[in-house]
Amino acid sequence: MEENTKYNLKVITADLYKASPQRYELRKGNVEGAPLCPFGNQFEWIGYDLEDQVYVRMTKSVFKKMIKPK
Repeated sequence: MEENTKYNLKVITADLYKASPQRYELRKGNVEGAPLCPFGNQFEWIGYDLEDQVYVRMTKSVFKKMIKPK
């Protein structure tokens, strides 16, 4: 399976997220170690893969699921 990337970050699709949602969290873009967007600014929110311990991009559908109150 080919890995989808954007801005050199792995993209987490709805299927990947659905397989193990506990693996991912959202972090503020200004935390230490968070990558900058391609224009040199901070992301407002950035995904983080707790298993691989790397920052990731979330598709819009995944982002909406993650910010939805439980």
